Amino acid sequence: MTLTHATFTIERVLTASPARVYAAYSSLEAKSAWFGAVADIETLDRDFDFRVGGKERFRARWPDGRVSDFQAVYHDILENQRIILVYDMFQNGEKLSVSLQTLEFRAEGDRTRLIHTEQGAYLTGGLEAAKGREHGTTWGIDNLVALIEGREPEPFA
Repeated sequence: MTLTHATFTIERVLTASPARVYAAYSSLEAKSAWFGAVADIETLDRDFDFRVGGKERFRARWPDGRVSDFQAVYHDILENQRIILVYDMFQNGEKLSVSLQTLEFRAEGDRTRLIHTEQGAYLTGGLEAAKGREHGTTWGIDNLVALIEGREPEPFA
């Protein structure tokens, strides 16, 4: 078994206040609109307890039959400024990775700079797994930006 460590950062400037961008992460309804927003997946479990020490879970079956399972614990929340969580990612019951995710919401005039930093320990798949996670995370954040800016989310590719 190989263990691969990888870090990536994704930055976007949104035409919205930090409060509005933060709100897209802080309620189940808002987060469900962009996180895992694929029309043809079947949600199997969805829990969301947004508070320090609270847990989030999103387990879903994809069209190809695989089951992904995101299980997170919130470690630090500063309203409209940052969210820090740790999550385990599983596929078909096998743990793929453990990641520390930090979200920062920085005001820039009437806009917000969203900074998503992720530090992962990938238990399988090596650097390709890390690149795949960055690709999927970028897709999700781009869907968040689209929704805030009044555009339709893009299908996962």
